[in-house]
Amino acid sequence: MFLLFIFYNLLISTSFNIIYPRISIIIPIYNVNKYLRECLDSIINQTLKTIEIICVNDGSTDNSLEIIKEYIYDNRIIIINKNNSGYGDSMNQGLNIASGEYIGIVESDDFIDINMFENLYKIIKKGDIDIIRSNFYLYWEKNKKEALNFKILKNLYNKIFNPMELQNIFLVQPSIWAGIYKKLFLIKNNIKFLTTPGASYQDTSFFYKTLYKANKIFCIKKAFYYYRQTNSNSSVNNNTLNKVIFAHIELNEIEKFIKKDVKLYNKNQRYFNTKKIMTLLWNLNRVDKKKQYNKILYKEIYEILKSDNYIHEQFNNFEINFLNCLKNNGEERTSEIFLYSPKEKNPQISVIIPIYNCEKYIKECLSSLIKQTFKNFEIICINDGSNDDTLKILKKFEAKDERINIFNQNNSGPGIARNVGMKKSKGEYLMFLDSDDIFKKTMLEELYIKIKENDSDIVICNSQNFEKKKWWKKFYEKNYLINNNIIKQKTFTSLDIEKDFFNLFIWWPWDKLFKRKYIENLGIEYQNLKSSEDLFFVAASVITAKKISYLDKILINHRIGIKNSVSNSRQKSWDNFYYALKGLKKFIKEKGLYKRFKQDFINYVASFSIWQLENINGISFELLYKKIKNEWWNEFEVTKYEKNYFYNQYLYKNIKFILNSNLKQLDNPFIFKTNNIKFNYLKKQQNKSLQNFYFIKSFENTEKYSFILLNQIILIYFFIINFIIFIKNILINIYLYF
Repeated sequence: MFLLFIFYNLLISTSFNIIYPRISIIIPIYNVNKYLRECLDSIINQTLKTIEIICVNDGSTDNSLEIIKEYIYDNRIIIINKNNSGYGDSMNQGLNIASGEYIGIVESDDFIDINMFENLYKIIKKGDIDIIRSNFYLYWEKNKKEALNFKILKNLYNKIFNPMELQNIFLVQPSIWAGIYKKLFLIKNNIKFLTTPGASYQDTSFFYKTLYKANKIFCIKKAFYYYRQTNSNSSVNNNTLNKVIFAHIELNEIEKFIKKDVKLYNKNQRYFNTKKIMTLLWNLNRVDKKKQYNKILYKEIYEILKSDNYIHEQFNNFEINFLNCLKNNGEERTSEIFLYSPKEKNPQISVIIPIYNCEKYIKECLSSLIKQTFKNFEIICINDGSNDDTLKILKKFEAKDERINIFNQNNSGPGIARNVGMKKSKGEYLMFLDSDDIFKKTMLEELYIKIKENDSDIVICNSQNFEKKKWWKKFYEKNYLINNNIIKQKTFTSLDIEKDFFNLFIWWPWDKLFKRKYIENLGIEYQNLKSSEDLFFVAASVITAKKISYLDKILINHRIGIKNSVSNSRQKSWDNFYYALKGLKKFIKEKGLYKRFKQDFINYVASFSIWQLENINGISFELLYKKIKNEWWNEFEVTKYEKNYFYNQYLYKNIKFILNSNLKQLDNPFIFKTNNIKFNYLKKQQNKSLQNFYFIKSFENTEKYSFILLNQIILIYFFIINFIIFIKNILINIYLYF
């Protein structure tokens, strides 16, 4: 009798749970046979048993229906089999027959933790809440997952709130399946799905309407739901123009719905505008016909941009620049500057990197490039006959990123390597980078926007030197790399520079972005030299450019202190700078510009020659000194002019010192002499102090002092100073570490 009583109560309880389930779970299904069993298994095994499972087969043409029927042994399964009419209609049909107190949604290519609905039900029931939302995982195959915690909800977790009072929640991804909804709340507010064809964006208006009408909502940080990223048939991977237009229909539906209450609409309008822009920019990023879609986007959001009634903080720098350009310049100009199609053959920027034996640094260089916020560019790596593991490292990067292309050649020097890179490149713009440098992640984005906005031939940015120590990187912000005293405006030509043009900046290419068409029309290449190979190319392109833009931001970290770098090969190629200057002078004359820049050029020849002397020694120093004194300065007319022709008294004093001395008088301590003059020259020119130069008092009579003794004193002095600095840095780093 007792057993009969227990059986009777169990039967009544089970019947009650079947007739009155706690949650109705709706699963819209269309051609998902690959994932459907995993989805259904995760639902029927829920720890909350009092559920009904409504499977809506939307006219699948694979064996999805047969898979559903495998589960009819579970009397909680309800099957709706219909002709294909889209996600929205499937969800509405499920809602129409749902008998549960709450509504849950699981998409048929996803799956959930077995305790998801039990955990959500306990919270929503206890607080008499309209909606509860959890976080979710982005899921890839092989159990790879990533929890998506919305930063925007950081102050909204684990408390009941009204969405209209804390409106940040309107800006999160819809993810309507990561929660449950009170059924009476949906019926009372007549919230249903739009019945547009297919399975694109139908969650957008449903999500917004539920938040707009809810009085109580609860968000928890824990994730239960696995949102699959690898289903190629998923609507999220459909990027055709015809599909993304459905987002506009959903947004129009939201606006129509929320405008019914003018007071609430006015309160929410700024958030709705922000959500609208976010959705349409997301579409723009993935749609195939970007420029065509941008015309539609422009019409939709121009009034919002004009009124500035949206939340700027929700957008990154690139998006803000895009929106400002759209507002100020219209869609055609914006498309020209910002947009490209994945189907276009040519990238917008070609990054060309000559590489020789750079196994220690190439990983860091390429890693900083592939993380760029700007995406449409190619990386052309010219392996210049490396005999270390450089090529092996390059191939690993090439296998991971299709934008990287490797070309091998016998060792020919960086000039030839860059020329090969130009011929192989396809980009609208060219950038020549060094293989041991590292780059700010916004470098290409900011340079590209700048050069496009001004339609410039060249754009230049700032940089800083750094040196890798054992445990840290030491950065040096070099104030003389770009001469702000000479540059009077952010957009200019060479003719705008009144004086000392060649001291404008250092003539290397890696801090500049060049317009490809301009370089091709100019018909220039890098010279076949081992050092100073970039001087001719960069100076020739700058001096003839019709428009140059200057971006006063540090975007590049330039590595110094490397033994095998190009600059350190100058000892063997001591005469290369002469051929660079000779080629540049010929070019300037051919362009009819020499008369205008003659004085600037002669001043530069003198200072650049002295700089070369400073940076070599031994037999190379002797050979260079003789050439400068006896031949080259005569050829370049440095010896023709007196003091007033030169822009700085220290430079002229140095010229006279070289011309009036000989090697026996000079000996190697001459280098200290020229360093002193360089120090004072740059100090006078830039009004900035330079670090790391030896300072020696200028000598009037070379025979008056003992250079050998002075040399020893200097070496001992700087050894002590550097030792003290070294100990100080160690103590600072130990302090910071602990």
